[in-house]
Amino acid sequence: MLGNVRHHTRLGMADKPRVIGIDLGTTNTCVAHVRNRIPKVVPTDRGNLILPSVVGLSTKGELVVGAVAKDQMVTSPKDTIYGAKRLIGRKFESKVVQALRNYYSYEIVEGTEGEAAVMLGGKLYSLPQVSSFVLAHIKTIAEQFLGGPVTDAVISVPAHYNDNQRQAVKQAGTLAGFNVRRIVNEPTAAALAYGFNRSFDQKILVFDLGGGTFDVSVLQVNSNVFEVIATGGDTFLGGVDFDNRVIDYVLAEFQREHKIDLTEKPVAMQRIKGAAEAAKIDLTLIPNVLIELPYIDERKGKPVDLRIPLTREKLNELTADLVARTFQICDEVLAQRDLGPQDINEVILVGGQSRMPLVQQQIQAHFGKAPRKGVHADECVALGASLLGDSLGQIDSVTLIDVLSMPIGIGLANGRFRKIIDKNSSIPMVKSFRLPQPKEPGAERIEMDIFQGDAEQIVDNEYLGSLRVPAAAAGRKIDFRLDEECLLQVVVDLPNGPKKIELATRDTPAMLRQALQEEARKREAEQAARGGAAEQSRGGLFSSIKRFWGGT
Repeated sequence: MLGNVRHHTRLGMADKPRVIGIDLGTTNTCVAHVRNRIPKVVPTDRGNLILPSVVGLSTKGELVVGAVAKDQMVTSPKDTIYGAKRLIGRKFESKVVQALRNYYSYEIVEGTEGEAAVMLGGKLYSLPQVSSFVLAHIKTIAEQFLGGPVTDAVISVPAHYNDNQRQAVKQAGTLAGFNVRRIVNEPTAAALAYGFNRSFDQKILVFDLGGGTFDVSVLQVNSNVFEVIATGGDTFLGGVDFDNRVIDYVLAEFQREHKIDLTEKPVAMQRIKGAAEAAKIDLTLIPNVLIELPYIDERKGKPVDLRIPLTREKLNELTADLVARTFQICDEVLAQRDLGPQDINEVILVGGQSRMPLVQQQIQAHFGKAPRKGVHADECVALGASLLGDSLGQIDSVTLIDVLSMPIGIGLANGRFRKIIDKNSSIPMVKSFRLPQPKEPGAERIEMDIFQGDAEQIVDNEYLGSLRVPAAAAGRKIDFRLDEECLLQVVVDLPNGPKKIELATRDTPAMLRQALQEEARKREAEQAARGGAAEQSRGGLFSSIKRFWGGT
């Protein structure tokens, strides 16, 4: 996300603040620092290299973070926030949030600015606040490990994040007490960890299959110049979706054997969730496992145990379409630049789910080469972010040229989306156009609704906010400016000079609200139809289980 960034001053070591790199993940968070130009991961308070991205409220009413919070997910699912990365920076009324509301055990509500928020212990928290608790915990851990204050951070985000999501992550870092020096795309950070100071001249593809999102970026690496050529992804394709397939299978097998439906039993569901994830991970190394959960339920006062065998072949069968989807996205991204798999020199794996043997086998088959093994899938994003942070202010810094992952544009009166800045535009950049006349004759102001996304209809894109300026500004120049972090600024040439305009976000535009309501009615009708079919289909019984962990 850093465009043509060159630094021409070197700070003295005594004056140089500590800068850490943070990979704020859907499932886990990883932090790294650079010492003597070598990046290293900072271990957590439990000695692990990753921290669960989980926040909870203990039985004593205390906020807990990380492994302690994850430990209570079984007993207190409603008071444990996980998967926040899928919600942060999204409007409450957006299609995505409305679809996810029934997928989590905790309560998702509307925040003070119309954004998605959560309830914890009867108190409303914004998603940046929730993420800031994780980041503040990371800050404490880093300061204890490094033996001094840590003030600055570079934080990574999925390449496919929109402007609102990037702004929300930066806000979370600020709330945690960091001076957020940069927001950087995860695949770009991973490429930096791979190629920094290695004098490569290659086209590389970063295949980032994490806990909640899938990103793919193609970069041209030439010495310490890292240029993103094209990028794409799916913010709802990740390890949790693989877990859901295992959970569906386990529930169906248990139902078939015992005639018991566990989907309405939160504690049992959380136990199955944990066991399914563990089984999936174990099948990376061994060919078969036994999912065994004693006393999962009872019948006539007697305990009923769950014992379901699962093989790697069965896991592959359950998730084959998810894996195929990742390669469909890879091909779409390559096609944007008239490239094919044969044009890629190296494939870099990022994210825990990329360790799945089926994924690696398919990479070998699709690209004609095995993925690069020298980059740690869980650590490389944090390592790359720390390298970037360490290079800021140095003469021999890296040059990162990133691109916009999704178009930014405006909504038209017919509900269609007009692109102003195209996908894969290099950043930083400015796109100028002229303000239109007010929508209604005699109106006192011009209103323009701004969206980001790949769809042709605004209802399928993310609402970023509304521009509101006096009607007298009609015909004047307006700039959409993207900085090196891919954050949007809107500047209007008003009669008294150029002025940065803050977008109004609290009120959803009437046109969008009407479209969303129509979508909601369609969704309810589809759900009702599926519900009727579920009575006749055993598999349909388990479509509701995803509300417990945010799958799609």
